[in-house]
This record gives sequence, structure tokens and C-alpha cells, in this order.
Amino acid sequence: MPRPSRQGITLIEVIVVIAIVAVLIGLMLPAVRRVREPAARARCRNNFKQLLLALHNYESNGRPIPFSSSGDPDQPTSPSFPPGCFGPGAVPEDRLSWMVAVLPYLEQDAVFRQFDAAGGYAGNLPAAQTWVRTYLCPAGDVALAADPVTHYVAMAGVGLDAPGRPAGAAGNGFMGYDRRTTPAMIRDGTSGTVALLETRAGLGPWARGGASNLRGFDPADVPPAGDGRPYGGHPGVFHAGMADGSVRSVRLSVDPNRLAAAITIAGGDRADLD
Repeated sequence: MPRPSRQGITLIEVIVVIAIVAVLIGLMLPAVRRVREPAARARCRNNFKQLLLALHNYESNGRPIPFSSSGDPDQPTSPSFPPGCFGPGAVPEDRLSWMVAVLPYLEQDAVFRQFDAAGGYAGNLPAAQTWVRTYLCPAGDVALAADPVTHYVAMAGVGLDAPGRPAGAAGNGFMGYDRRTTPAMIRDGTSGTVALLETRAGLGPWARGGASNLRGFDPADVPPAGDGRPYGGHPGVFHAGMADGSVRSVRLSVDPNRLAAAITIAGGDRADLD
């Protein structure tokens, strides 16, 4: 009695199956992205809220930071938001950043205790190698980062030199390298003043002072937001943390002059980010 022949899968059938799987994957990827991006945006927004709350808790508690001032007699003696950097050093990059100062208010007290303010940035490299999730947007790519970085920067005011300007200077923003700000100094109103913005450009260590986490805004550098631009983060929008603790979604097409008006604390300008 002859045996029935066993037929295997032909090469054509294999190719057809592979093609069908590839098409299905291609159809699924946009749907996956549509689900993941809103989730990442929501988590990023929550990071902003935590950071803003930490800044306000720092101000409310009046926690002192050693080496926080350059000796400016105009510095407020009442509780204030933290300066942009603190500790010894000839330049801001030698010092520790404001993100170190607010660690206790982000439930990161164990990390904060590893820092020694007298050591500057170079003297605190082991602690500075800690990745802090609150400082990272879930949609941001940090695969190539050599050091723990941040996607969030405090705004020093209008002009690239704004971080180094003294208190009371025209165009000042929420924070300066050696400049402390009190809520009373924000005469434009905390609800209309930008404290933090989201970025994907010029990423640097969160624990180091300087442009990694404190920047001035140049309204002439247009467009201000988008791929390869100073600010941005999500398709069509980026987040702005306001000085009152609220978070706003700002369109990438925002008028740079309106954004500049929202960044100053006492410019007397209408801050319309819509």
C-alpha cells in the first residue's frame, strides 16, 4: 500500500506569511504610538507638577543652602525659591544646581544626603551619577547620554545672559545663578510667569550648575520650539511650568514675543501663551 506523501510549506507560502505579518506590524505601530505618546505626555506633565511643588515647598520651608549667594546685598532675607546653583566654583558649571537643592522635596532625601555642598560638582560625582526619574520626560531619548541628564530647565529671563544678571535687572526671570526670587518679586503674577520649560536640546547633567538646567530665552532665535530648537518635547506641543504651580501645554508655533513676556517676572507685559 503506497504511503501518502508529506507536503511541507513552500517558499512562496513562507514569503506570503512574512509579508502579512509585516503589514500587520506596520498597521499596529501608529496605533501603539498614538497610545504611548499621550501616556508619556501625562507622565511628563506630572513631573512638572512635582518639580513645581518641590520649588514651592523649598520656598515655604526656607531651607538654607550653603554657599548659595555671591554676596549680592540685594538678595532677599525672607524665604525664597532656590538660586540656580550653589557651592564653591569659579563658574556655574563648577557648582551644584538647584535640582540638588530640591531633592528632599521630591522624596529623594537619601540622594540629597550623599551631596556635600562644599565639594562643588567635581567633588560630588558619585552622587551626581544617580538618575532621577522626575527629571526625565518619558518621551525623551537619553540613550546616548554619558551622565544623568534632565529634560527640564528653569527660566532665567529674556537674553542669553539672563542667568548671570543681578536681582532687579530688566528682563529677569524666575531664577538666576546667584539670584534668589520670592513670590512677591514676581510682579507679573505667578499664574502668568513661566518657571520651567521642556527641552530636548543641549542636555546636560542635572546636578551640575549652568545651562543644563537654567537658561535665558532669546526671542530672536526662531522658531523657539520644535525639532532641533531650544525648547520642545512632544508632537505639536511642549510643557511650561508656571510659577503658581500649574502646567500648561504650549504649541510649538507659539509667538516668541508672547513667550518672552511670560518668562519675565516684572516686565509688565501681557503673557498670552494661547
